This record gives sequence, C-alpha cells and structure tokens, in this order.
Amino acid sequence: MPSRATGVSLTERLALGFNPVLPVRDAVVIGKKAESLGYESVWFHESLFQRDVFSYLTSVLLSTSRLKVASGAINTFTRHPLTSAATFASLSELSGGRAIMGLGLGSFPTIPNIGYKIFPVSETKPLQRIKEYVAISRSFWAGEKLSFRGEFYTAEKLQPDFKPGHGVPIYIASLSELTQRYAGSSADGAILSPSVATTRTTGAMVEHVRAGERAAGRTADKATYLLTSVDEDGGKARDAVRGFYFFLYQLGDVIKPESLQEYGVGPEEVARFREAWKRGDPAAKSLVPDKAVDALTVAGTPREARSRIEEYRKAGVDLPILMPIGNVNYAIESLAPS
Repeated sequence: MPSRATGVSLTERLALGFNPVLPVRDAVVIGKKAESLGYESVWFHESLFQRDVFSYLTSVLLSTSRLKVASGAINTFTRHPLTSAATFASLSELSGGRAIMGLGLGSFPTIPNIGYKIFPVSETKPLQRIKEYVAISRSFWAGEKLSFRGEFYTAEKLQPDFKPGHGVPIYIASLSELTQRYAGSSADGAILSPSVATTRTTGAMVEHVRAGERAAGRTADKATYLLTSVDEDGGKARDAVRGFYFFLYQLGDVIKPESLQEYGVGPEEVARFREAWKRGDPAAKSLVPDKAVDALTVAGTPREARSRIEEYRKAGVDLPILMPIGNVNYAIESLAPS
C-alpha cells in the first residue's frame, strides 16, 4: 500500500526509539500518538545518568491499549536478572502482554565509572553474563523454583509467587558477532545497532543472527535503531544530524572510514572532520559530507527517508526502530505506517 504522504510503499512494521532525555509526560504523549498512527512499538534506552527506563515503560503502557513498549536495552551490570524478571512480569500483567525486555551490555563508556570492568572481554565475558540473565528470567517467568548458580549471578531457593499470564519477549542488543549469533539461536529478537550504521554493516550483523537461526532451526526478529531526521527541506534534515552529538561521536571515534568509501566518502574527508572534532573545533560539523549522513542515517525529505528505510529492510531488518531528532513530530507523522 503506498504511503499517502509520499507514494512510496511502506506496509511493513515500524517502531520508534528514544534516549531517556524526554520528560516522562512527553513520552506518554508520543506513545499515544505512535499508537494512533500505527507504529508497532516504542523503545526506550537505559542510561546511568538520565531518567529511569521503567518509568517510561510503565507510564506509556498505562496510557495505551495496543502499543508494545520495550526497553532497548536495560543493562546487565546494573540490574540483577531476578529483579528485572519480576519487573517485566509485572509490566506484562499490567499491559496484557505488551512489554518487551531488551537487554545488553549497555552504556559501556560509563559502566567503569561505577566500578565494573568492560575489557578485556576474555575476562568479563559479556555473552556469558547475557546467557545467565536469560536463563534466570525465563525460569522466573515459567514459575519454576530457581536453582541457578552461574559465574555472575546466583538465584537459589526462590519460588515466584505468581506466574505471568503472558510471555515476555527478550531482545538482545549487541555489536558482537558471537552475541548476535546467540540472539539468533536463543532470543526472540536481536537489536543490531545503536542507531548509526551503513546498510552493509547492518546486513553483516543480520547474517550473524541468521547463522544462529540456522544452527538452532528457528527464527528471531531482527530490529535496528535508525537515527532519523526528516523535513520538507532535506538540507535542514541533514543539518540536524550534523548537529547531533551522538552522530558526531560515532563518525569521529567509532565508524571505520573504509566502511564509507563505497558510499562515496573518501578517507581524507573523514580525516579532516576527525582532526577538527578531536581539537574541539565548533566548525567540525560543517566538514561532515552529505554522503556520510546519507550512508549512516535516515535523513532527508519524507520520500528520501522512506526509501532509506526500505534499503535497511532489504539488508534484512525486520523491525526498523526510528530514532527521530530535529523536527521530531514531523518525522513521526510523515513516516507513520498508517
């Protein structure tokens, strides 16, 4: 079915995702709008120094009747799996099964600030931590008497007093190939990107999930955050991306320059930006090429944005999670699936 706004076909699933910078009441307004416009779900990141993710989940679930609401993702270091399992069981009971647990390493630049090591992963074993989290959560939700002693978590001689009447899907967020394979083999879904990635990079992560699916003879949902900026003026939409700190951080410190060459962005262009970025030059954002914005995000007019979303679908994404910045309401309304 063609979109009434653009004429471009976009009948598949769509979700919205947000950092915990919104006042909770604003998130409730967005949740209601998302439900009315046909979005499948709304996802909220967790942070160590911003608003509490469960305040968002509870408030939006109470304010809607069909919309699914998800963490994307809670941190396996800062919440014991038994506590999280009980919380999500309660949210599932509250909402008639609309709560989704997204979990992962989460907020890794700040975790060391509260006393947890991230590296080397050969010692910290993030995948093992996630496996234990999943095992304890599912045992709790099944109403089983817990008898679990792992490398990171222990849950023994505990019997849940209630059993959720609805299942709680688990989505695992990770950039690690091994963890993405595990998500394909064992989770309900995988969250593939924090919002800035090329379609080729995304497609490679999809293949990791599919390898896990094949090994286990099952399927898992493949979701990914997409940094999204939409305006009637495509130039304004791209400028909003250039002014967004997370995008600049990713381009300046994380993205491999060679991954952008096939999109027409030369290594020398990235180098010029990085030199300015690292010395704190306010003009650094003006050095970001349009092609870099287009390669890593969903930005432009509604027609351009919808075409980009379709490119990620072709790369294997089942559920694009649009993370709108700039003209937020316009993006939500102009890209709505219904």
